[in-house]
Amino acid sequence: MCHYCIKYNYSFLILIFVNIASGSKVKNVTLAVGRHIRSITYPQGSGMGIFFAISVPLDLPEKSVSMAFYFEANYRLPNDKNLTDCYECYQEENINRKFTYDIIESKLESAGYPGRKCLLRAICEAALNPVTGNGLVGDIIHILFTPSSSKEENLSQEIVDAESNCSCTDYDCPMSLLDIISHYIH
Repeated sequence: MCHYCIKYNYSFLILIFVNIASGSKVKNVTLAVGRHIRSITYPQGSGMGIFFAISVPLDLPEKSVSMAFYFEANYRLPNDKNLTDCYECYQEENINRKFTYDIIESKLESAGYPGRKCLLRAICEAALNPVTGNGLVGDIIHILFTPSSSKEENLSQEIVDAESNCSCTDYDCPMSLLDIISHYIH
């Protein structure tokens, strides 16, 4: 290799090192690239999921049984039309009870059920028939449908009352979420 090439490589490495060491960062990416940043925005509440499943057959004579492992990851998609700083996309957001209840309501409404009424019925049923002591699923249902099991989250009075003063006939919902969950468990 020629002497000039080696000297050029060292100069290039020193230039890169000085640039990195100086900590020069452009605050406005649009100015750095000289064009508007293009991004895709999605409707409010959109998400993307990735899942992985593996099924392992069990060696049981006269039966065909498999054990499956299922892994899932869900990500919220950006919905801000003026999204310019990717850091804002990745800021941690807490998943609280109100957010979870809003998702349950919207999923029930998209299935053709009265979302709010069915949610209130599920909270009422969980209060009248505690599901603690039913393993992991029972604990999850208890935490999910018992608003008093967590800190104050500024929930509507209607949701708080559904747990404390309720009769499940008060809510005009044609199905019971807890019955559906119990059906799949047993």
